[in-house]
Amino acid sequence: MPNFAIISDSSQSAALIQHAISTQTFKSSRFARSAADQISSDVDAIYFEVSRQSDIDDLELLQYRFYLTPIVAFLKSDETSLIVKAFRAGASDVVSLSGDVSRDFIEVVNSIYRAVRKRQSLVAMHQLSQNIYALAQLEEAHLSPEVSANRFIQQMEQAVVVLDKSLHIISLNSSAEKIIGEDESYLRGKRISLFLNIPETQLQYVLQGHSYRGEIFFRNDPHPVTLGYSLSARIDETGKPNGAILLFKDITREKQRRQEEEKAEKMQTLGEIAAAISHEVKNPLAGIKSMVQAILFDVPPDSETHQYIKRIGAEVDRINKFIEETFAFARHRKPKLVRVSVADVVQSVAQLLAQNFKNGQIELSVNIPPELPNIKADSDQIRQVILNIMLNAIEALTQQPNAKEKPKRLDVFAKQIIYFIDGEPTPFVELNFQDNGPGIPESILAKVFDPFFTTKPNGTGLGLAICFKIVSEHHGRIDISNVSEGGALVTIKLPAFAPPSNLTSSISNAALSSTT
Repeated sequence: MPNFAIISDSSQSAALIQHAISTQTFKSSRFARSAADQISSDVDAIYFEVSRQSDIDDLELLQYRFYLTPIVAFLKSDETSLIVKAFRAGASDVVSLSGDVSRDFIEVVNSIYRAVRKRQSLVAMHQLSQNIYALAQLEEAHLSPEVSANRFIQQMEQAVVVLDKSLHIISLNSSAEKIIGEDESYLRGKRISLFLNIPETQLQYVLQGHSYRGEIFFRNDPHPVTLGYSLSARIDETGKPNGAILLFKDITREKQRRQEEEKAEKMQTLGEIAAAISHEVKNPLAGIKSMVQAILFDVPPDSETHQYIKRIGAEVDRINKFIEETFAFARHRKPKLVRVSVADVVQSVAQLLAQNFKNGQIELSVNIPPELPNIKADSDQIRQVILNIMLNAIEALTQQPNAKEKPKRLDVFAKQIIYFIDGEPTPFVELNFQDNGPGIPESILAKVFDPFFTTKPNGTGLGLAICFKIVSEHHGRIDISNVSEGGALVTIKLPAFAPPSNLTSSISNAALSSTT
């Protein structure tokens, strides 16, 4: 059972985190800052409260001591500078507590499972580096001629680089060559920092006999990747460090999958909370509506009081509509997957919104190849997704500042792609909606699928959240981005029905790489 430590002088914040940990049936203990040295070395994760600049220094010292333990910093406010400093000091995760108990509870629970996965990864990488070191020692001491550490390293799928005490490259395996993009003959003798952007402080810390784990962004054109790495000291026969062993691997897809899983977990939790709240609110609303209607019968229609009461009834209706949408999000039924024609669904939605496009003077262009395969989908649910996306595009195009002067356009186009799932090529259909509107501010781009997040005065913030949920339940993916020429691009990827005999030819023509 995972065991957590909480370092905090704030009983309220610590109590929330301890409660969230206990609901997951995990163990936890609380410590004051002055008692941090009492924390056991085998703790699985540490939650550390950051409220001022001096806490950052304490966090860095704590990270050096517990290099195999993920440290989650938590703050009472969304102060960007402290968040950035916490990550730089070695925190594996940061949780910002807003004061909203429901939201904060969900954020903490998600961080708990991220910490558990991080701990497992750190321990596994440490054990692997220790095994490599043991083999290297055997080879150097000539204790076992049959065991060759170099041969073992070359056979490893994970990238391995051996460094001397000046942090220059001694040797590396083919996996490392492939990721870095250079041959061993060129890399040998050069400093590792020329190729991998690992902080110098970490490298020097390892030369003192310690270990370090982290992630770095590596621009390996044309596909930038995220690398997870492990640094361990090489110890000579006198027990002193004489170099380092660096292990790293491409964790881009793993990180994307983890983020998607965390988002799905958040959606599910929010759905359960929304259902409970909706149920409790709906009944009182029905009573208020009944009383409003009864009072209206006794009030003269031309009186000012009558107008006030009608306005109350209208507001009740608006709240009720929000509750119904919340129910739709929380109690969304599972899709019934059948063969569905993308062209037919898009065409039906386009006909439904024909007057909207005409009124907004928007040119709609639909380009869907006739040979495009059908998709595995629930036609009603996919129609709901496409309807929501088109309505959002119409609203964005008609409400932009220069809407009357600028030609407005929405392009809908589709193609077949190959999506690699666990290394297996799988046929998908990619459906794109591109407008030439104002686009989406970069500051909110990552939040557009969050439930109840909206920039519209009368919006509920559930439209795109429901779209995300529907597409996810179809085993697909939906993304939103801005295009360089202006406007927004919504991309939906859904599993296709494709004959197995056509799969090989599809792969050669696919426009999707395994890192998509």
